[in-house]
Amino acid sequence: MSRRAEFESEHPEVHVLSADQAGRVDLVMGAVGWLGDEEQVTTCASLDGESSTVMRVELQELRGGWRTAVLKQSLPWLRRDESVAMPADRWRGERAFYAEVARVPEAAAHMPRLMAANEARSLLLLEDFRGASNLASLYRGGSLGDRAAQALGAFLRALRLGTRGTEEPDPANASMKALNHRMLFETPLASAMRGGDGFGPDGPVPDDAALDATEPGLGEAAAALRSDRAFTEAVSELGSRFLAVGASLVHGAFHPANWLLVPDGGVRVVDPQYGGWGDAEFDIGTGLAHLLLARQPEEVVAAFLSAAGGSEDAEEVESGVDRPLVARYAGVEIVRRLIGGGQLPLEAEAGFRCGLLETARTAVVSGRLEVLET
Repeated sequence: MSRRAEFESEHPEVHVLSADQAGRVDLVMGAVGWLGDEEQVTTCASLDGESSTVMRVELQELRGGWRTAVLKQSLPWLRRDESVAMPADRWRGERAFYAEVARVPEAAAHMPRLMAANEARSLLLLEDFRGASNLASLYRGGSLGDRAAQALGAFLRALRLGTRGTEEPDPANASMKALNHRMLFETPLASAMRGGDGFGPDGPVPDDAALDATEPGLGEAAAALRSDRAFTEAVSELGSRFLAVGASLVHGAFHPANWLLVPDGGVRVVDPQYGGWGDAEFDIGTGLAHLLLARQPEEVVAAFLSAAGGSEDAEEVESGVDRPLVARYAGVEIVRRLIGGGQLPLEAEAGFRCGLLETARTAVVSGRLEVLET
């Protein structure tokens, strides 16, 4: 019996939703009280979530009014591959993240508003940004621009300053943090594996031949990195720190697929399913890693880092950004994306990946990254 079939057998009360079944979506939204008296779901459009089912629903009133919202259902499998298990409770951590962010207006302004949640069906109803598109195009030669880079950095700064100081933060999303740890700190350094369950959204690690096909010499460089004791020990130490409960709320997957460009030119941040309490430097490092992977101009990178760090005045001394820690987190994310399962559609010249992999090694081992020292 498949994972989904077993779940549906054990939980007949949970309707597994799909964008091509608007009638079922209407039934469920009505049952949980998310429709007005004269309102119905008319159309649903898939938003291509990888791990969860995400769709835009259009709701129309009999009198002619209409609105849209984003409906997200997170079930115990990967949406694009139902044979892969995912934490069943991840929607709770995401709900908790939105609740915390709502207390920080400067950060909440950059995210969708959580309109409702339903525990029995693992559902979230979110504000929709019509006409928005994610910024994965950056990997294929697109440019972020200074304004968007500053906005993304300002979001992280607001999140860091607005949530620091919680005496006993609730580690509400421990299962997703453990999954993130595996994808970042374990599988990129493991021998190449094929098939099987448990790889999560990244999928299995490509073997050295596959890496060499991507860029000549990358497989050899990956093998050398995996046998580099100084590097692997630094990764292990950083991974232990990552798993600890940190001082700030972090998004957990701060990269272009979760950055939306909205029609007015602004940016929004979505999908905090890996969010929880950790080092603020993790989000900054992840964002920096993806700007480097996407070969963004130096001024864009500088704008992001300046906005994320803010002015280190007396008010911010206690919560200042640890730049060597940013470098180390950036390094492990770069390694993950170059030789791990989370491959990206990079358009880059020959030698770019090998060169950036060496830069990432230096960042992890020494905490040094040139863009952070200017």
